[in-house]
Amino acid sequence: MKTMNYLRRGLLTPALALCLLVSCEETTRTSDDHDKPHNPNTEVIVSNIGPESGGIGTKIVVSGSNFGNDPSKVKLYFNAKEAFVMKVQDNAIYALVPKQPGDFSTIKVSVDGKEGVLAGRQFQYFVRSSVTTIAGQQGITTSVDGPALEATMGRPSMLAANDEGLVFVADDGGMRLRMISLADSKVTTLLEMNRPWQCAFTASYNKFFVLQREASGRPLLFYGLYKGSNWMESDSFYDQTDASGNFIAGNIGYAGLAVDEEYVYLLALGANNTVAKLVRVHQETKKVELIGENFVLPNWNHICFNPKDRKIYLTAESFGRIYRFDPYLTPPGHDTPWITMNDLELILGGGRGTVKEGNGTNAQFGSIEQLCFDAEGNMYVVDYQNHVVWKIDPDLNATVIAGTPGVAGYADGNPKESMFTTPYGITSTPDGILYVGEAGENRLVRCISIQ
Repeated sequence: MKTMNYLRRGLLTPALALCLLVSCEETTRTSDDHDKPHNPNTEVIVSNIGPESGGIGTKIVVSGSNFGNDPSKVKLYFNAKEAFVMKVQDNAIYALVPKQPGDFSTIKVSVDGKEGVLAGRQFQYFVRSSVTTIAGQQGITTSVDGPALEATMGRPSMLAANDEGLVFVADDGGMRLRMISLADSKVTTLLEMNRPWQCAFTASYNKFFVLQREASGRPLLFYGLYKGSNWMESDSFYDQTDASGNFIAGNIGYAGLAVDEEYVYLLALGANNTVAKLVRVHQETKKVELIGENFVLPNWNHICFNPKDRKIYLTAESFGRIYRFDPYLTPPGHDTPWITMNDLELILGGGRGTVKEGNGTNAQFGSIEQLCFDAEGNMYVVDYQNHVVWKIDPDLNATVIAGTPGVAGYADGNPKESMFTTPYGITSTPDGILYVGEAGENRLVRCISIQ
C-alpha cells in the first residue's frame, strides 16, 4: 500500500516501484537478531552508508544503532530530501536514494524525534539525463495515428501529461487532440476540433481541458475530457451572455488556459500591446465570469496554475517575461475576484533577447511559450526563439537544461548537447520527466529526463 501511495504522489516511477518490490523481498531474508524497538533513552548512531554514490532509486543501506523496527517512525534524509525507507531493523535502514538531493549529501536519520548524522563522509549523487524522441517523424507535417515513432504530427503545439503514462498533444496543425500512450508507444486521436491549443489536467488527473483558440469557433470556448470515460467522451463548454445580452468571453481568440480544482481560466489574445481579458468558467455549473481586463500584453500569452503557491504564472511571448498573479484576489467592492494589469507581478526576464542565465529579472529569455511545474514547484518553460528549455527553481534561478542556445536543429542524447527547433509546448510529470512539443520544422514530441 505504501508503495502505491508513493506512485500516486509521483515520488516513484513504475520502474523504481519494481526495484522496490524486489528489494523488499531481499531484505526480508535478513536475521531477526536486530528486530527490536527504538530505545528513546539511547542516542541514534549513524556509522556507515553503502554504496556511497549513485543516482535516483539506488538501493542503499545505512548502518548504525538504535533505529528500532518501526519504519513509520524513521526518516532518512539526503541533505533536505527525504528518502523512501523500505525496511528498518535496529542496526540498518534499507532505502532508495531520492531525486537530485545535491551533488554531495549529508546523511541524517531521525527516529521518533531523535537524530543522528553520518560524520566524515557524504553520499555522491550522479545525475542521469537524456533527451529522446517519443513520437512523430522529423519534418513530416501530416497527422497520422499509429505506433509512436511511425505516427506523424501536424503541429504539436501544446502538451499535458498525467500520472499514468499518457501525454495529450494539442495538434493545432492537424486540427485534433492526440494522445500518446507511453506504455503502448502508440498515438491515438481523441478529438477532432478547430485549432486545439493550451490544455491542462486538474491536480487529481481526473479531468482534462483543451482550449479552442480561434474566435471563428465561438461561442464554443473549450472541451472537457474525463478519466471516468477513459478520455473517450468530450464535454463542450460555451460562452454565455451577461445581463445586457452581450457574450462574456466575447468573439475573440484565447491563447491561455489554466485549471485549479474548481475553475478553468482563460486568457484572451490581444494584438501587440493591446488590451486582453481574463475569464473563469466553473467546471461543474459551466458559469462564465469575467474576472479581469485591461492587461496590456503581447499577442501570445500562456498561463499555468501552480498548486504549490496557488498562483497563476503567465508567459508574455514578445516581452520575454514571466508574471504571476493571485486568481482569487477579491478587492473591496467586488463579490468575485477581479484582476488588473497592476496585479501582475513581474518575476522573471529583463526583456526578450539572447540567452542569459540568472536570477529573476536578471535572466534573459527569447520568445517564451508554454510553461509547467513539477511536484516540487520547479517551473519549466520553452524558449521558441532561442531553441532551448529553461528550468526556474522556486528561488527564481533560471538555467538552460536542454538545447543549444541560438542553434536550431535535431539531436537527442545529452541534454546540454541536444538540439531543438522552435519548441513551443512543454509538460511535466509529477516526478519531473518533461515532454516537449516542437511546432517548428521537426514536428516531434521529445522527452527530457534529468534524474
